[in-house]
Amino acid sequence: MENKELTPQESLTLIARMIEASKQRVAMPDLRISVMWAVLSIVTAAVVLTVSLIRYTPWINLVWFAIPVIGIPLNIMLSPKTGIQTGTKTFLDTVCDGIWKTVGFIAIFLTIICGIFQITGYPQAWLAMLYYAFIIVGFAAAMTGIVLRENSYVVGGVFSILAGFTVIALQLCNIPLLVVWVIPLYMFCFLIMFIVPAFMIRRKFNDRKR
Repeated sequence: MENKELTPQESLTLIARMIEASKQRVAMPDLRISVMWAVLSIVTAAVVLTVSLIRYTPWINLVWFAIPVIGIPLNIMLSPKTGIQTGTKTFLDTVCDGIWKTVGFIAIFLTIICGIFQITGYPQAWLAMLYYAFIIVGFAAAMTGIVLRENSYVVGGVFSILAGFTVIALQLCNIPLLVVWVIPLYMFCFLIMFIVPAFMIRRKFNDRKR
């Protein structure tokens, strides 16, 4: 049996359906793994900010490890539900999964690298994780927006990237990175990168159903 060749219009229609299917997957409440990571990151940052403003201690930075310690088990718990509730993944879902798996691997190896620098007497290397959160995560969010044709992801990701390079430029100029504004900026970036787009996609999906 010969495979039927799709016309340009049929190809565009197929792509549009794939994008809508992927957007629907993002919009489903039980599948918002990215939103879970964003909320966890924001809450952890809020705890660090609050304690730092009341009485700063270097040990408070250990709280950041709550993100992977809590997030990874939650990610595993939510992942099986994806296949059960939404069915077969589209090619675009596979692309998005690949993007975020790459981001996860970078986080793991960067943590190891920073840990090695910590052991050798250079704790300031942990600033690399801050740049990672702004730039690498921001880039992944923007790429997700391009794949899904969702501008809210692109805008949030680009804003985070620019914020990250601004932070780097300030440090290169020896301008202090004060916790009072760096952490709120971090929290704001995760809000507009993940929570806002998920809400907007969900609303568009509900509007189409009506």
